[in-house]
Amino acid sequence: MNTAGSWIRKLENLISFSALGLLTGTVLWGVLTRYITERPAVWTTELSGILFTWVVFIGAMTAFRDGRHIRVTLLVDILPLKVQKIVLMIANILVALFLIYVTYLSFVMMQKGATRPSPVLNIPFSYVYLATLICFAGMSITSVLRLFGVIKETATDGPEVVL
Repeated sequence: MNTAGSWIRKLENLISFSALGLLTGTVLWGVLTRYITERPAVWTTELSGILFTWVVFIGAMTAFRDGRHIRVTLLVDILPLKVQKIVLMIANILVALFLIYVTYLSFVMMQKGATRPSPVLNIPFSYVYLATLICFAGMSITSVLRLFGVIKETATDGPEVVL
C-alpha cells in the first residue's frame, strides 16, 4: 500500500505541477500577445480556465488526503472523549457518503460534457469535468480507507505553519 501511495502522490504532483506550469505559460503568452502583438491569442483564456480547474481539484484532493482542509472542532473538543469518538465517526461516515454521491454526480456531469465542445478550443468539456471526477473519487477512497482504519488522518494538532 505504501508503494502504491507514493506512486499516486508522484502522479498527483506531476499532474499538478504540469498544469500549474502550463497555466503560468498560457497566461503569460496571453498577456504578451494581447499587449505586444496586434493579434491576441484568444485560446489562452479558455485553456487557462481548464488548467486552473485541474490545479484546484487535484490540490483539493491532496489537501483532503493530508488533512489540510479547514475544520472547526471547538464543539467537539469540549465533549467527553467517548462522545468525541462517536461524533467523529458519524461525521466521517457522512463525509464518505457525501463524497461518494458527489463522485457519482461528477461522473454524470462528465458524461454530459462529452457532447458539448468548448467554444474556442473545440475540446469536449468531459476533459474539464474529469478533474472533478478524479478529485472526488480520490477523496471518497481516502475517506472510506480512513473509516476502516487502513490509513490514518495526518492532520496537525498544533498551530498551522503560516506561509
